[in-house]
Amino acid sequence: MFTILSLYIICFIFCIAIEKARTPSRQGPLIFLCLLYLSLVSGTRLVGGSDFATYEGHYMALSTFPDVLNPDNVNKHYEIGYTYIASFFKTIGLSFYGFCLIHACFFYFCLWKGIRRYTSHFGIVILIFLYKLFFYNTMISMRQSLTIALFFLTLPLIEEKKWIKYYVSTFFISTIHNGALLLFLVYPLIYMPMSKNIVRLLNFIFIPTFFIGMAGIDVLEPIGRFLQSNATSDVMSNKAASYFESENLSPIGIFHTLEYFVIMICFYSGIKRFDFHDPKVKLSAIMFLCLLPLFTLLRGSEILTREKDYFTIFYAVIIGMLIDRFPRRKLEYYVFVTVLCAYGYYRFVNLFDRGAFLDYHSWLFNPYYSFFNI
Repeated sequence: MFTILSLYIICFIFCIAIEKARTPSRQGPLIFLCLLYLSLVSGTRLVGGSDFATYEGHYMALSTFPDVLNPDNVNKHYEIGYTYIASFFKTIGLSFYGFCLIHACFFYFCLWKGIRRYTSHFGIVILIFLYKLFFYNTMISMRQSLTIALFFLTLPLIEEKKWIKYYVSTFFISTIHNGALLLFLVYPLIYMPMSKNIVRLLNFIFIPTFFIGMAGIDVLEPIGRFLQSNATSDVMSNKAASYFESENLSPIGIFHTLEYFVIMICFYSGIKRFDFHDPKVKLSAIMFLCLLPLFTLLRGSEILTREKDYFTIFYAVIIGMLIDRFPRRKLEYYVFVTVLCAYGYYRFVNLFDRGAFLDYHSWLFNPYYSFFNI
């Protein structure tokens, strides 16, 4: 418990220093040290819920190159892109624990490389990340977290309207985790006009649909039945059932929905100070608005509760923009972020798998574990 809580406290101190530094030359070393620390914590973990053991078992059973190219040697429950990536690192001699460390370092690099383009408030980015993405996407998930990291790198392709490069990139990303197929729908949104009236209209349309999800109605269930009936294998049929059938609902919690709309209210009330002719500002607003249907109409869909992780980091971007445009209220925004993230972090630690993360262990100084297979 002390280790996990101390991690947040250490990162919080880093975030204060980053926010006070303000200039990129002063922020850079602090961001690097904080992300290096997080990389070591995530990458050398020996905890991660049941998924960690599942991924370890898959890696241990995985064939190396060139044997993995034989379809009979591939676990069909895992996407081919992830299989080839994991097999490559196993082929060059990395243990599963070494692979996890490389995976974590790559994720944090993409987080920094992708999001720094849209905000100078990277301290807020780290706090939102700790609350929203840290546990599931660097301690539990390995396939979807890779696709999220790569999606961060494709954001400039949307911003600059390079649609061919974006769709080619997204195709390859989707071979790592099929949840990334949703990203094919994101690119056209860059052509949507953005204004206060548009934001008001979207909220007017989607907020009433919140009660559809509250009523337990999964609007994607018909799609699931169609996919099951047309599946080409039992694996695909079972995946469709687990994602789309209403009895498997894992709806987005009401707390997450409320916090989103608190930020939405702040964004809407200050929207006149946002220059949507700036491509970076427009893209950031669009990424934030992508969450609107996920928290309302689609909140009861199993598959889409996971899709929100592609976009929630833009909470930090929007809050950073509000601080820049309303400097007299920056203390209020900082307090809001601090309280929200501290509570959310602590809540996840205590609730997930009955406190599985309370007993954190690292293999870094354990002689029984190694970066390489020896």
